Amino acid sequence: MSVIVEFTISTDEFLFGTALATAEGMELTLERVVPTDAGVLPFLWATGANFEAFERHVLEDPNVERLTSLDRVRDSVLYRIEWNGIDDLISGIGETDGTILEVRGNSDKWAFRVRFPDHNTLANFYNYCSDNDVPMHLQRVYTLTKAFDQGHQFGLTPEQREALVLAVQRGYFASPRQATLAELAPELGISQQALSMRVRRANEKVLRHTLLRSEEGPESSHGVDLS
Repeated sequence: MSVIVEFTISTDEFLFGTALATAEGMELTLERVVPTDAGVLPFLWATGANFEAFERHVLEDPNVERLTSLDRVRDSVLYRIEWNGIDDLISGIGETDGTILEVRGNSDKWAFRVRFPDHNTLANFYNYCSDNDVPMHLQRVYTLTKAFDQGHQFGLTPEQREALVLAVQRGYFASPRQATLAELAPELGISQQALSMRVRRANEKVLRHTLLRSEEGPESSHGVDLS
């Protein structure tokens, strides 16, 4: 039975995270992928305001070969990144048959959600991190069955769930609207742009799992994902 693990790592301990770290307020999401080589994690969504400063910072990092802006949706930009090397953490996920389901980060830390084929491969990943001094901080381990039983079938992160619940409780989705994102964002300690992204992603996950689950499967995830 497959097992899912959630963990965090400090930005300064994550090679790709250090390359992408920028001013506070920029929220980053790497798309779901199976790590294989230096070409992993090629697509990144960045949400914030100062994209020019972000791009300059990324291109100055020696681990980045090329950064290309592909698309812009409101306050988010989709980038393609070509890396010069590969991070120990990402190598470990690939070597132990892990599949990255979700990665989100900022200037302080990065949060991962990774699926392994079984508990043995997860144990191999944990041993890899210990042997290679990868300082990941384990948050949660669960099976897909347990996730459904506990009501996590929509695949929401704690931050997404918190944002969506707050939006519903404060009447953001009411007609007429009773609260704005600008009013709600301070309650979560994040920017209006970051809250907008969380609410949109949470909505997409709920709708996909509700409307498209039979066509795409319980863990299908497309488009702008995470955070």
